[in-house]
Amino acid sequence: MRIIGYVREGPGPQSGDPAFAQAEKIRRWATDAGHRLVAVCQDIKSPGHALGREGYRALIGIISAGQVDGVVVSSIDALSADTIVQEVMIWDLRNRGMTVMSARAEDHELLGLPVSQRARLLIQDVLARVVDYQEMIAAIQPAPASIDAPDEEIIIELVEQDTATGN
Repeated sequence: MRIIGYVREGPGPQSGDPAFAQAEKIRRWATDAGHRLVAVCQDIKSPGHALGREGYRALIGIISAGQVDGVVVSSIDALSADTIVQEVMIWDLRNRGMTVMSARAEDHELLGLPVSQRARLLIQDVLARVVDYQEMIAAIQPAPASIDAPDEEIIIELVEQDTATGN
């Protein structure tokens, strides 16, 4: 399987392994698992700069180009320290057709189905509801410009959107 790695240093000094150590874990895991690691994208701390997501955006670009089948992290904590953000990112990667993997054995159960942690089940359920909501909204037909209802008083205010500002 062609895979891409993602590493991210945490924002604080006690935030886990540095990017180099995470990348080495990913390389070792990919070799041992028989996968072909085609790239490693990274978000690293730089003095005087906020920790961004440029590496993650690059990863999404490579995925969008159809060059890989899966994403591997050294630990799911590399995605985010926040469980909800982790689940959103995993959900998004899977919706893009990716298999999400971790070099850390303790994460394998979390990434497998069914997920055993109740918080993760709740988050996944909420995300499924978001998809349902998006599909429902997409199916809504716009209201007609006029309504013939002689027995009722209906007031509809149509407001034009300023295309320059979006307001």
